[in-house]
Amino acid sequence: MKILFAVDNQPYSASSVSEVAKIAANTWADVTLLTVQPGKSEPEREKVATLREYKKTFLKHISEDGFPYAMPSGTEEFTQTEDGWLGKQSNRNGSKSLTIKIRRGNALKEITQEALSQESDLIIIAGSPDDCQWQGEILNLPQRVAEGASCSVLVIKETRFAKTLIGCLDQSQISQESLEMINQLVTYHQADLKIIGLTGPKGLSGKGDVEGKMGDILSYYNARNIKAWITLVENTNLEEYISKASKEGIIAVWMGKKSIFRKLFSENLVEKLISSSQSSVLILR
Repeated sequence: MKILFAVDNQPYSASSVSEVAKIAANTWADVTLLTVQPGKSEPEREKVATLREYKKTFLKHISEDGFPYAMPSGTEEFTQTEDGWLGKQSNRNGSKSLTIKIRRGNALKEITQEALSQESDLIIIAGSPDDCQWQGEILNLPQRVAEGASCSVLVIKETRFAKTLIGCLDQSQISQESLEMINQLVTYHQADLKIIGLTGPKGLSGKGDVEGKMGDILSYYNARNIKAWITLVENTNLEEYISKASKEGIIAVWMGKKSIFRKLFSENLVEKLISSSQSSVLILR
């Protein structure tokens, strides 16, 4: 698994490092900590210092048992690349990589492009607690990253442990990778899993139909000792239901190209959901 953690130097990014570290350790992921600065000839000292500090914090939150990341043997220096600067690895003994990088340009473009070039499985990004913005950056940056990325995106809205994850999962289309990503997030938070089953036009006809179609998903999670159950929702009431459910726990929505949820949601649902949700939001692709 490859995780791209997009950060700035604000408290909402700093407070998310520990959660990202635990998720990464649980999935044994290769991780890149990325920040973006306007096109300049040299990396900004503040951004260099921020990445170095976040990397130290990240490593402090990884268990020593089965430690997958190498401990740096000295201060990492940045070397120039075509798109920015890369922290030179001073120790390569870890079985998984932990990289720090600065890209030049527009934050939205550079974050999504880095994820694309790395073939990232997951982008993680946090925003201010009030409206999920990035200070000094383009409006609605975390929301626009979640909308425009080619991979899954986790927008961290808070660092408290959620008791429930509400999953809008298209039983006929969801990928194995997305099922596993939910598994890891539920396990990390020690949360229950509530799976939304759609009824009504374009949805499933009734409880028996839902349970039949979604039996494989339930079996998958039950086999992993995850408490999971189905909640039926009329598809015409889906947006209203999710808006209310965001106060209950983390929202995970399967938004692959063929997903029924992508077809049913209004175009700006992702932005509205992320900006108004009181919990973190996982957009799955």
